[in-house]
Amino acid sequence: MAEKSAKGETLCAGCCKPIGMKWVVALDQKWHRYCFCCDTCKMPIDSRKSFFFDKGLRTCVDCAKKEDPTIGEAKSCHGCGKDIDKAWVIGLGQTWHSDCFKCVECGRVIDPKEKFFKVEENGKTVPKCSDCKVTKGVAGLDVKEKICAGCNKEIASSWVVALDKHWHNGCFKCSHCDRGIDSKEKFLSNLGKPICMGCNNDHFRSKCSVCSKPIAGTSLVYKESCFHH
Repeated sequence: MAEKSAKGETLCAGCCKPIGMKWVVALDQKWHRYCFCCDTCKMPIDSRKSFFFDKGLRTCVDCAKKEDPTIGEAKSCHGCGKDIDKAWVIGLGQTWHSDCFKCVECGRVIDPKEKFFKVEENGKTVPKCSDCKVTKGVAGLDVKEKICAGCNKEIASSWVVALDKHWHNGCFKCSHCDRGIDSKEKFLSNLGKPICMGCNNDHFRSKCSVCSKPIAGTSLVYKESCFHH
């Protein structure tokens, strides 16, 4: 619904100024013609023609085709082979249903913007997530042992690589509180074992004698007491 000024004038959804006698209607709102423009090229968009609206951004067809030349053509998913009706993602130079672009090893859906590996599976190019750093089809990775550093048992399928060792996903956990650590979160190590940041702050980092908070980096020491700078 269009916004109104204190005088009852219809306001443009773009500049929030009174529109006057002429306007365009798009996205259920009214706009000055020159305010309804592409967020990429800044040129006005004809509201009667196709345009794309995603995450609050408007994109004209010409700019969209620069990102994806296949726009306007029938698409099929590289993963399942079925037609794509509406939304899709682009990964490895192919179009996919968003829930079909997933790790070939663990089945987790992958965001195309995150780091992943390109591998070959049954003659088909597919993604493998960074958590599953498996040697099969991945150039530059040479895993000689598949023994978990946590339980010392053989790793059958996927694993995480951290501290120059290999771990079952469930075995990569804080050596102090036993909480599982996501390989993407920040952690530290003690005697070659992972420690979550919470335990490091509570048990392994010096605390200020004044505020009792953990001290990051250097500290002042006076009469065997530590202080923030």
